Amino acid sequence: MTRGNHFFRLICTVLFVIVSLTTSAQSFQDAINHLANRRIENSTIINDALAPALSVIRQQYRLERGGDYYGKSNRPYYGETYTLGIKVSGGTILQRGVIVPWESDDDYQRVNKDNKYKAEWYKTLQRSLQDSIWQAVELELGTQYVSSFNSDNTLYIHTDAMSDFGLPTDETPGKKHGYLVWAYTSSSVQDSTIRVNLRQSSYQVDATPDSTTISLTPSDADKVIGGLFVVPIIERAGYIKLLMAGVAAKKSDGSWYLQLLTKETETLTKMESKSKGKAKRKKDKEQMKQKDVNATDDSEPTPIK
Repeated sequence: MTRGNHFFRLICTVLFVIVSLTTSAQSFQDAINHLANRRIENSTIINDALAPALSVIRQQYRLERGGDYYGKSNRPYYGETYTLGIKVSGGTILQRGVIVPWESDDDYQRVNKDNKYKAEWYKTLQRSLQDSIWQAVELELGTQYVSSFNSDNTLYIHTDAMSDFGLPTDETPGKKHGYLVWAYTSSSVQDSTIRVNLRQSSYQVDATPDSTTISLTPSDADKVIGGLFVVPIIERAGYIKLLMAGVAAKKSDGSWYLQLLTKETETLTKMESKSKGKAKRKKDKEQMKQKDVNATDDSEPTPIK
């Protein structure tokens, strides 16, 4: 092979490599981004940051008839529910299962088909996700301290006496890129030995005030006790804050949906006020200008009769 032919083949090879790298650069970067996302999703950083604000609410109920109370299986209560509680500043967000724990109980529906019993709350217990000890708590159910959190009455909030620590919320509209975090039990059979773990996945939504509910289909839905949508923001150099932008809510038929917290922002109101202020100032200037013109006209000499 002559030196000229060898040089020509070398040049062609170099050009081919350059073209190949150029065309695959974007896909290579996408792969890197995907890998980075996977690493974040599989890490425990998000879960560890959320865990202190999450708890399991165990709500028991009993039956009453003619002044007598009834439980089941020699227990002082007939049934109970296990749901996720989310601590926010000023209160705790509760699932509907805390308020009406008998609603999804097939045994209750069967024995009370003739409405001969009245269901009432018994004990409320709570524990953190990592703890194994149940603590009796007073949620003041049936009082003004517990109110509906959304229009569908699938979520409620228990207001605290003091506005202490809790997850900060994001009520602003716009595109949200964050994580959907589900609380799963280790088994579909739920009892006092229940264990809960968190699973997360990347999630994004375009939040608007006029459409705040999104249907969700979690895997292993019979093991889900709640969930939330959080958005990380860089507050300042070296600090990342997680804002809760939505809460997973369970319907009476067992399906789930995301209740976004999006509301109309005050910015719009301020913009409107600012616009009105500008219009008013413009009108005032025109009136002042007109007064000046009138004043000039009045100063013109007029003949005396």
